[in-house]
Amino acid sequence: MQIKNITIVLIIMILGIGCDDQKEKQNFSVEKDHKSVKTILKILDDHTISTENKMEIWVDDLVHMAPNQPLITDKMALITHIDKEKEFGFADMKHEITEIHSYQEIVVMHGKVTGTFYPANTETSNTFSTKNLFVFRRMKDDSLKIWKVIFNMTS
Repeated sequence: MQIKNITIVLIIMILGIGCDDQKEKQNFSVEKDHKSVKTILKILDDHTISTENKMEIWVDDLVHMAPNQPLITDKMALITHIDKEKEFGFADMKHEITEIHSYQEIVVMHGKVTGTFYPANTETSNTFSTKNLFVFRRMKDDSLKIWKVIFNMTS
């Protein structure tokens, strides 16, 4: 019976050490992540920033999934996609965070976008809204970059 109790105590101690070790590894700040994500979203919303400069907030092995568009998995394809969209006009949009979760290596954000699209060849603008899911990768310097995004049109 005493051996059984010692075994249980040892298991609890080992699990406790493992939990303490996890706490030590958890060196990110939820508040800092929230601010970083908001900064990244402001860059996405700013239609005056060049496509090339916007690529600084994306990782190289990105995944971009837009409705009715082919899957995009690298920066050059995303640049081509964005520049092609610009030929048709521009969008004045605002990303919003609905929910955000921080982890050691990633940050997951559920959000939405509302905006107005201004076509290049007509005076009639179109309002739109989307729902989205972003996954940000934590870089070695603790900054965040967009790794994966999927969104759908809601209007």
